[in-house]
Amino acid sequence: MIKLENVSFSYNQDSENILKNISIGIKKGEVVAFIGSSGCGKTTLTRIINGLAYKFYGGKLNGEITIDGMNPCERELYEIGRRVGSIFQNPKSQFFAENVEDEIAFGLENYGVDREKISGRIREALSSINGENLIDKSLFYLSSGERQKIAIASINALDPPIYVFDEPSANLDMKSVEALRKLMLSLKTQGKTMVISEHRIYYLKGLVDKYYYLESGEIKNSFSEKELRSTCNDFFRTAGLRAYSLECVVPKTKKIKEVNSMELDKICFSYKKEKIISELSYSFKSGNVYGIIGDNGVGKSTLFKILSGLLKEQKGNLFINGEKIKKTKRKRRIYYLSNNPDSNLFEVSLEDELKLNDPKADIDSILHQFHLETSKELHPQILSGGQKQRLTIAAAELLERDVYLFDEPTSGLDGNNMRLIAERMKTLQEKQKIILIISHDYEFLMASCNKVLYLDGQSFKEFSTESDKEKILKILKGEVKSYV
Repeated sequence: MIKLENVSFSYNQDSENILKNISIGIKKGEVVAFIGSSGCGKTTLTRIINGLAYKFYGGKLNGEITIDGMNPCERELYEIGRRVGSIFQNPKSQFFAENVEDEIAFGLENYGVDREKISGRIREALSSINGENLIDKSLFYLSSGERQKIAIASINALDPPIYVFDEPSANLDMKSVEALRKLMLSLKTQGKTMVISEHRIYYLKGLVDKYYYLESGEIKNSFSEKELRSTCNDFFRTAGLRAYSLECVVPKTKKIKEVNSMELDKICFSYKKEKIISELSYSFKSGNVYGIIGDNGVGKSTLFKILSGLLKEQKGNLFINGEKIKKTKRKRRIYYLSNNPDSNLFEVSLEDELKLNDPKADIDSILHQFHLETSKELHPQILSGGQKQRLTIAAAELLERDVYLFDEPTSGLDGNNMRLIAERMKTLQEKQKIILIISHDYEFLMASCNKVLYLDGQSFKEFSTESDKEKILKILKGEVKSYV
């Protein structure tokens, strides 16, 4: 079905190969997963299979590739797309329409599906990912998790023989991850071939036939699920893998003296006629790291945009240390790191990106701290998703602000780099910064936050990661209907 023989690839004709002598064979109906630390080449390998690496990004390709009986190098991208459906880590990059229904219909119409069948396909695709409530929504107003659902539904509606998933769980809440797992199991039953690039493997149990471990662009080993499960914890850490079982995760947080404060006073906001946030009040204190949880679309990212001044609340006030902070002044006091790292990257190299925020910064030292020292001269846009996340967080630290807002900062990060970012949060905590983190990443919440706040659009319910660990996990999984 898929065959790669001695495949090497670099994004630049003169740069070192990202992939080196890759030789694998994937049978029809087989499910394989690429695992390894961030930057090891997983995403590039998925781009080799779906044709983007050499058709869209260019670069230098060596070796032979066969996809479903064809040489993709000799075909156009739309021809490859008929056979290979791709779900990207950043769903924005694959949208063409303005609303959900038109987006899912777009591919179907282009491939000549009868109009009478399109409506049924759309409904079935949304149902497969628990997204029926999104059909009338505008893509512009969806959360990152909801956009990920639509990206998955759009490809599923096309019913290709091969599915390529690049970090598909990165933006999803845990309930949606379970829906994704059920969809993948259904696709496997149908005999679909699936290629998955992932750091999170807890939801892949019982699904994957073979795991390929990549290191520095090479396949170093392969495992059956039984073999992977029996490997020691040291390998999991070396490979950048997340926990095999979330129930075994242990909180590693701390609490320090509270000094500074940020007050929300009856904040209200609506998109058009849809009320998103209603009279939300809370007092945040420095010395804590707050994790913000809640279902996709409940208003978490909207709240961050209000606090950072990107959106204007219809009612309510914001105070920092008792001082009322109007929308126009919030950028100077509050830093917002969005869930799309591309929107926070502006320069032509990692060095220039960091100097943009602090021209006097010790660039080499910072890049070393964030495990990016070998990428100093590279353009940020050719980095992996995890590398982009680390770069944007490094850049954020160079700006002195009272409040830091991080929206899914570990999206696309392997286990080791997730723990690195958790330690950076603690560094900001020690500096008496007020830190709020939107995350569905249970491991990261346990490693960085001492308080977790459940948002329902009207109020926060507070939990402690030390005493409420099991309850937080059940809430994230959707196993309890009430947060009380």
